[in-house]
Amino acid sequence: MSGLNQFAAYLFSSGDAFFVGVVLIALGRATTWRFRTQRAAKWLRLTTILGVIFLVLSMTPLPWWLYGLCLIPPLVSLNVPFRADDKARWPRIVRRAQPFVELMLLASITAELIERHRLYVPPLATLPVEVHVIGDSLSAGIASEQERLWPNLLASEWQVPVRNHAQAGATTASAFRQAEEIACDDCLVLIEIGGNDLLSGRDSRQIEAELDRLLARLSPPKANRTLVMFELPVPPIPGGYEFARLQRRLAHRHAVCLIPRREFAKVLLTPGATTDGLHLSMVDHRKLADLIVQCLTATQN
Repeated sequence: MSGLNQFAAYLFSSGDAFFVGVVLIALGRATTWRFRTQRAAKWLRLTTILGVIFLVLSMTPLPWWLYGLCLIPPLVSLNVPFRADDKARWPRIVRRAQPFVELMLLASITAELIERHRLYVPPLATLPVEVHVIGDSLSAGIASEQERLWPNLLASEWQVPVRNHAQAGATTASAFRQAEEIACDDCLVLIEIGGNDLLSGRDSRQIEAELDRLLARLSPPKANRTLVMFELPVPPIPGGYEFARLQRRLAHRHAVCLIPRREFAKVLLTPGATTDGLHLSMVDHRKLADLIVQCLTATQN
């Protein structure tokens, strides 16, 4: 994958395209009113359209009504003529709506920033006495690499037992068998699952039902388990938006901490991250272990 393609994959899968889109929309609409009689205005209109595309393809799971408030005013205002002598009522109405456009853009940015802040995992008060890993091939690796997999590197870093239940090809449904292998009541469970479901194009309602069942099994009422789940990077593909929404919705329902997808994307979407498209390279197993340590043991000022 070329450097440009790698950057584009990270930009959209991490969700950072959302902020790029908001900036482009704000730039296009705010400056169009100043330069509406100049040739540059046509390029500013294009900037607005490009911003809308970036925002939509970011797969950011904001409420639909907020997307509407953010997107409809800029799209409507694209129909405003640029001629200075145009005295039609329609352009004047849309121009008066400009403050509301800016307000909606600000609201969307604020909502996303609040949501992302909420996703960050709070540091652990004490190191866990035992760690269990639920996952697929990104965590299972291959037989010849067992000692260098990120769960084993994590065990060396923390000096605690880490049991890796991950299996290549695992889905939200098959991972339930992994969950049944966990018998501890006071432990940390790291969940890396759902990639095979997303890429297979399965119905999002079925994925949600299976992930809901899995998380319920991992958090029995009397157990004192800490559940941490990787929010998977979501590319702009059919079903991506719903998958992004269900991850956050179920994490909130089951009190599961999420490692934000932009952090996970920094590991997965780097040159040479995988050896065969499915398994992480040794360097990126190290990066993933370091990410977990950083997220879970960072001190708060």
